Formats: sequence, C-alpha cells, structure tokens
Amino acid sequence: MEWTLKEDRVAVIALHRCGYAPIQIFDILKNLNITKRFVYRTIKRYNEDSSVDDRSRSGRPRSVRTPAVIKAVKARIQRNPKRKQKLLALQMGLSRTTVKRVLNEDLGLRAYRRKTGHRLNARLMDLRLKRCRALLKRYAGKKYREILFSDEKIFTVEESYNKQNDKVYAHSSEEASNRIPRVQRGHFPSSLMVWLGVSYWGLTEVHLCEKGVKTNAVVYQNTVLTNLVEPVSHTMFNNRHWVFQQDSAPAHRANSTQDWLAAREIDFIRHEDWPSSNPDLNPLDYKIWQHLEEKACSKPHPNLESLKTSLIKAAADIDMDLVRAAIDDWPRRLKACIQNHGGHFEFLLVS
Repeated sequence: MEWTLKEDRVAVIALHRCGYAPIQIFDILKNLNITKRFVYRTIKRYNEDSSVDDRSRSGRPRSVRTPAVIKAVKARIQRNPKRKQKLLALQMGLSRTTVKRVLNEDLGLRAYRRKTGHRLNARLMDLRLKRCRALLKRYAGKKYREILFSDEKIFTVEESYNKQNDKVYAHSSEEASNRIPRVQRGHFPSSLMVWLGVSYWGLTEVHLCEKGVKTNAVVYQNTVLTNLVEPVSHTMFNNRHWVFQQDSAPAHRANSTQDWLAAREIDFIRHEDWPSSNPDLNPLDYKIWQHLEEKACSKPHPNLESLKTSLIKAAADIDMDLVRAAIDDWPRRLKACIQNHGGHFEFLLVS
C-alpha cells in the first residue's frame, strides 16, 4: 500500500514516541522508500512544532491583484454598480480574470440581472400585504385557475432590449432588487398598445389598440369587454364559474365598467382588492409579455403593420405549458410578497 507523505511522518513520530532511535526507525520503515534524512527532519520538526503538518508559507507576493487595485475596483463599482467586467478591465489595464476575481473573491460581489419594478413606500407595502393575504385566502387550493388575468403593454417597432447583460453588482439579490427603476408608462414613437387575457385554460385574442384612439371606459367596454372578455364564459371556461382580473387603469375602475360586468353577472376582482401597478404579481407582467417580446421583437420592424402581424403570430404560438406554469407560480408569489411584508420579493424566488 502506498502511503502519503503525512502518513509517513505519522509513522516516524509514532516509533519516535515509543523510544526508537532514528536509525532504528529508518530500518523499520525503509520499505516505505524513505531516507535517513527524512526521518531526522521529521523528528526535528515534531520537536519544534509538536505537529507533522506542513508549515505555512508566505508565497510569492501579489503583483496585480494588490490592495490598491482592489480598492480602485471597489470605488468604481460604488460609483456605478452597472459596470461591465470587460469594459472595467480595459479601463484599468487588467485582465478580465483579475477583475472577476476581485469582484467575486475580494469584494464578495455577484452580478444580478436588473428587474423592472416600481418604487414602494410604507403605505403601498401595507396595501400589498393586506391584499395579497386576501387574494391568497380567496383563491385557496386551485381556484386561481379559474381567473382570467388581463393586462396592457406597449410594444415598439424597435428591437427588444437584450436584458441578458443588463446587470448590477451587489452582495445579494435582495440588495440588487432595491435598485429597481420605475416602470415607464406612456406611448413611444412607432408604438402599439396591446391587450391580452390569459387563463389556465387558454388565451383571448390579441387586441391591438389603435394609435390616437383614447381607451376610455366606453371604448374599453365596446371593444375589449364585449368582443373578448364576455365570450370566454361559453368558450374558454365552458360555462363554469370564472373570475375576471384587471388592474386599476381609469377605464377599468370606472363605475360604468363595474356596472357593465355586474349586469352580465361576471365575477371580477375589484380594483380596491387588486395590488395595482404590481408587475411582480400578474402572470402577464412577470412571464407572458417577456415571452411575446422575445418572439415578436427579436428584430426591428420596418412599420407598425409588421409589428402587428408578428405579435398576432407570436401570441397564437404561445405554448400553454408556459402559460400554466406562470399561473401556477401566482400563489407562490403572493406568499413571497407576504413573507417580505409587502416589499419586493424576487430575491426570495431565486432557489
């Protein structure tokens, strides 16, 4: 059997402590291919250190990843935590490996993908907490599968922004989530407002809001509600009980809209019960829109007609497994929001 160096030393010291002389130890253990010098040096080290372990070595001093370099990288990251490793390495005349080791090993930082979100104050967090608890209780079990979630989003003819490299350096995902920018609202040049409804059992048709047409309560009722929402009772839900979800947009929370839904005996989540402007709690916001954008806007469009065609095709090709996974994730998100007392909770879902 081949022993390790440490085991050879242990054998030497064991015989030494039994009173054997160094030359006798050598004779006994020479079949291990050790030398007399090894025996004498092992005994001397043991007498000096009371151990057979290797002594610590100073090693070659660092020439690149020095304390001064670490301090300089830290200062730059503190000024702008969105810096790219490649660009930082070029600016400082360092290798990308050195920059990566400074960030990860010396500063304990990791790159976290930035997420679009909204700013929360104490009042909004308290409302989120109360409403998430009520929704989780109301749709316990699998009742949430009978909800038709809906939302609007603006798409532009430009190529969708690649979020893969849009990252921020922080010590934890919780710290990174606190640097979320506000959600941008309003129309952009060559843009299109899109409405869509999704449920566990299917999707509505895509509604393309024509530019220049103000989507007030009357337009919303005559187009979206009449043409897309009302028919799902007999089509998507096959005359079962279902619930309609919408956010707190003016056209949605208008009294005439609430009366329209009540007159047709459509159960719905009232705007005072839904955590408004919360992209982390609507399956469309946290999953479906991103998928549509990746499919329909991977390349820039020459005009709005091209964008419309691409969006309609991308929506028709959505895999229901993706939609169902997103909706099944909804209760878990409600629980995570409650766990974080109504605050941002994306970092709790990273596991």
